[in-house]
Amino acid sequence: MKTKLFRLLAGVAMAALLVACAGKGGKCCKKECCQTQFSKKLPVGVQLYSVRTDLEKDFYGTLKAIRDMGYAGVEFYGEYYGNTPVQVKTWCTELGLIPFSNHVPFQQMIDDVDKVIAENTVLGVQYIVFPYMDEASRPGIDPEQFKATVAKIGEIGAKVKAAGFQLLYHNHDFEFVTLADGTVGYDYIFSTNDRSNLQNELDVCWAAYAGFDPAEVLKKYAGNIPVVHMKDYYLEGKLSKAPYALIGISTDNSMKDDGGWFEYRPLGDGQVDIPACIQAAMDGGTQWLCVEQDEPNQGLTRLEGVAKSVQYLKGLDLM
Repeated sequence: MKTKLFRLLAGVAMAALLVACAGKGGKCCKKECCQTQFSKKLPVGVQLYSVRTDLEKDFYGTLKAIRDMGYAGVEFYGEYYGNTPVQVKTWCTELGLIPFSNHVPFQQMIDDVDKVIAENTVLGVQYIVFPYMDEASRPGIDPEQFKATVAKIGEIGAKVKAAGFQLLYHNHDFEFVTLADGTVGYDYIFSTNDRSNLQNELDVCWAAYAGFDPAEVLKKYAGNIPVVHMKDYYLEGKLSKAPYALIGISTDNSMKDDGGWFEYRPLGDGQVDIPACIQAAMDGGTQWLCVEQDEPNQGLTRLEGVAKSVQYLKGLDLM
């Protein structure tokens, strides 16, 4: 694996400048795009769900590979494969990786937030994240249940804040449905909660998949999105069901059906306007960019996929 990863990094590094000036269609865009695009740099981390099978086999070795790629930090997803939070924190410190955030399965947050707080105190993260909403609570299913769940998330946010963390909510596409009164479900989640108790972790892939411009969503919520999930995809047609598995809910990643096909891709290889999202995030005070690729593509391994994304960001002179 190490030899193959080294070859990929070497090849991608040589092509980084070409990638940096590639538009959505993969063709060279205007000359000015080939210049440094951003006035400053942002720390870039990776959502470890992207490399989950590697973590299961070799947790420390995978963290080291992530560090060697140039990532500054990691975002957990509540799974340590038999390792204790103390051990994981020790490895991050040894490797110089910042454990900045943790996605915690929905029901764990609802059932025992005190345990969640204790565990994340050991890990030393800054952000604790609701990574999804259970199906019964989603907007468009049961209006009263949705409102009750949003209120509960706010209550948990206050408790998390009192413990020294910031609670974030990470979206998929289902939050962007329109409610009966014309409000978008995503907007309701945040407009009905104290913003100091609940902030956003926008996933640009799922906002775009839902039909929204993620750069515009980032602008709308400027100042309240400390972490942005950077994820790219390619879609043809329209799938009949969501092309993702929710952690702790399902292991199915359905990519193709009679209506079309969907593919996760490294940053810059898909349909999301990544530079526009980065600029909007930067303008809005985002503190971390977090790369995620749920499934590999194009014959790449999971580690090779996130390596290609980080080289794309380096090609933009962001890192």
